[in-house]
Amino acid sequence: MRRCRICILILMMLCVLAGCSGSGKDKPIKEGSFRIYCLNRNETALEYEDYAVTGTDRESLIQELITAMRSNMKDSDHKAALKFDFNVMGCVLEGDQLVVNVSDEYSQMSPSREILVRAALVRTLTQINGVNTVSITVDDLPLMDRSGSFVGAMTAESFVDNEGAEINAYDKATLHLYFANENGDKLVDCTRSVMYNTNLPMERLVLEELIQGPEAGEGYPALNPATKVISVTVTDGVCFVNLDSTFLEGAGNVSAQVSIYSIVNSLAELSTVHKVQFLVNGEGNVMFREVMDLEQEFSRNLDIME
Repeated sequence: MRRCRICILILMMLCVLAGCSGSGKDKPIKEGSFRIYCLNRNETALEYEDYAVTGTDRESLIQELITAMRSNMKDSDHKAALKFDFNVMGCVLEGDQLVVNVSDEYSQMSPSREILVRAALVRTLTQINGVNTVSITVDDLPLMDRSGSFVGAMTAESFVDNEGAEINAYDKATLHLYFANENGDKLVDCTRSVMYNTNLPMERLVLEELIQGPEAGEGYPALNPATKVISVTVTDGVCFVNLDSTFLEGAGNVSAQVSIYSIVNSLAELSTVHKVQFLVNGEGNVMFREVMDLEQEFSRNLDIME
């Protein structure tokens, strides 16, 4: 469930990325023309293709649109939103809310892809008259965001005002993250674009992305993926990172220095952070892997770069 929490966040911004306004939900179902929302080639934005439906009642339209979202798109630069390694297990219409249950593999998608897929589902299905909201469950469990809160029902209109601008503060950020090399003794840097809720501090966003781990071609995990972020605060350029004790277990063959400076160097890329102070369950007098005293403040270390 970890990764599926990640992200309600990015969903809302997607309309802007797609350059579209309005949901099209007010189209009468008998008009026979719907937009099937999909991903662009680089999985960085939403696109859509027009689709002529054959069904007229809600239940048949739901199934028809879900099927269309699984099928190959007409444009070779478009990727079908549901043609990834998870299944739609079922859809239940409860009043005007459509509950879409997906398999647990949904949780394995990267945060950026998950948000696009989620937005595509909401924007496609809320075009059906009588379907005003969409909620997603993962293996029958409610979808949760990065902070552990339930995402709940979503509407296309909730995310865009009449001019097509965001009413919720979602934005795109480019993060410079540092992961381990193959031997676990040096850091490699990568650049990752993510969509995020601007109510989420950038420092916490960086930590969550590091814990989530590298994507293809970004190196190897530097942190234990089960690590939980308890709190992150910044005072006078010092970022206080409070993690749970799972952090102390490290990650595979990665050296203690690589784990520590994966966090320090990544946070130091932010203009707000000059030094990092670690806490484990609120305690600062802790040894990391029995070789590094976390009571000190850590500054950027470029000597550990590959």
